[in-house]
Amino acid sequence: MAPEGSVCVWYIRHGENPANLTGELSCRNVDYPLTERGVAQATALARSLASEPPPAAIYASPLRRATQTAGIIAAGTGIPVVTVEGLRELDVGEMEGRRDEQAWATYVEVCYAWLAGDYDRAYPGGENYHQLTARLATAFRRALDHPPGSRVLMVAHDGIMRAGLTAICPSEQPPVTGLPKCGIARMSLRAAGPLGVEGTLLDWPFAAADLVP
Repeated sequence: MAPEGSVCVWYIRHGENPANLTGELSCRNVDYPLTERGVAQATALARSLASEPPPAAIYASPLRRATQTAGIIAAGTGIPVVTVEGLRELDVGEMEGRRDEQAWATYVEVCYAWLAGDYDRAYPGGENYHQLTARLATAFRRALDHPPGSRVLMVAHDGIMRAGLTAICPSEQPPVTGLPKCGIARMSLRAAGPLGVEGTLLDWPFAAADLVP
């Protein structure tokens, strides 16, 4: 249950897509649909959510793996899926489409730099922490367009959420584990703080359709 006066956001990671299997870094030009297993994961999640009241809104990253997952969830609710640019995965710039060891080493190195407070560090040709958290906050402020007590679904990506969570929820530590595919992290959000939105993490994760065989 979200605290009084706040909006509850269920942040959902997309289902499996080919980049999860190839290890490609993908945030813009590499834009795969779900695999067959990813469709099964999203379908299983949609079934599990069918017993819940319809959400106030369903927002999704513009990348196909997220919009397709959101569409499967939305199919039985009558709620339209609204794409939000700010929910797009981390912009790794020149490393887009790479899957080699050096690219992933750089990816991790930048993430650790952010954890250490080096917020100006950026991916080569990509974004830094300030840019990441600004767009994520803009996306989350969409939830505040709905009345307190509302529940909003946001379907997006693991990387951006893990990197930006402490900016949105300042009292939290960075998650030790990633969200499983079609897993849900629940948080309550309110209008506050320097980013105009501040939250409390309620659960990480809430559900894991990643268990689909």
